[in-house]
Amino acid sequence: MLSRKIKDAIEDVLNRKAAIASMQEGIKEDVKAISGELDIKPAQLNKILSLIEKERASGEAVQEERGILDFVEEVVGPRNNEEAA
Repeated sequence: MLSRKIKDAIEDVLNRKAAIASMQEGIKEDVKAISGELDIKPAQLNKILSLIEKERASGEAVQEERGILDFVEEVVGPRNNEEAA
């Protein structure tokens, strides 16, 4: 038989999981609203947010991404807007 302490701990975990799910849903709605204001897709804003988080954590994320993008451009060559149209 489970003790009252264990039952309370399990209930606490369940309550916190429900709170996290609620916050995640709120964040998803906020991302959708902000991306609409910026006229970009929510997935693109999520990528931007992830990059900001990585940059804040390590301070090198933007430079690393820039290096990757420079490499890709070197491989495929620069494209101007006329070619893309």
